[in-house]
Amino acid sequence: MQQQPPDVRQIDHLRALTALANQNRARIMDALAVHGPSTTTALGHMTGLASGSVSHHLKVLVDAGLITRAPSGRDRRERRWKLITRGMSWTIGQFRGHPATQAAATSAEAAMLERQYERFREFLETRQEPWGDSAYSGQVWLRLAPDELAELGRQIDNLLLGWRRRQDPDDGRDRRTVLAFVHAFPTEP
Repeated sequence: MQQQPPDVRQIDHLRALTALANQNRARIMDALAVHGPSTTTALGHMTGLASGSVSHHLKVLVDAGLITRAPSGRDRRERRWKLITRGMSWTIGQFRGHPATQAAATSAEAAMLERQYERFREFLETRQEPWGDSAYSGQVWLRLAPDELAELGRQIDNLLLGWRRRQDPDDGRDRRTVLAFVHAFPTEP
């Protein structure tokens, strides 16, 4: 198996995949990835979920090994939560011979794709300039062997992770959170 960068975790167990297949938990994970350590109340505001619901989902995410307590902020009475790693990776094929885990991996990928699709549709319906001119969509048909497809994925990961790891320049430009997602898989037109 390919060595993962230190800020990308290889997901390899059923509990984590099951947690990721839930849309609300995935939204909490996304909020933590974008905004960093946050309180239950703040996560509720970001996701539109009730505080009690957020608490339940946080417990599941802790039990799945996906988040942990963060150091206290200004108010030591408030619990803050953070991601264990900002990136995650798995393939459905790595669970061959484990039907329950393979089904959970498929569900987690389907939930992720659904969230990405919904966000992109929302952008198309509400895009504002200059972002409408800057957003990128692309499609390329390739002929690849399985090992070449895996190498393409590693190269895309390295490119995207390089952008994520960069220091944000303090130059006064309008920077916003951007979701970059890519899917590469064998299919026919």
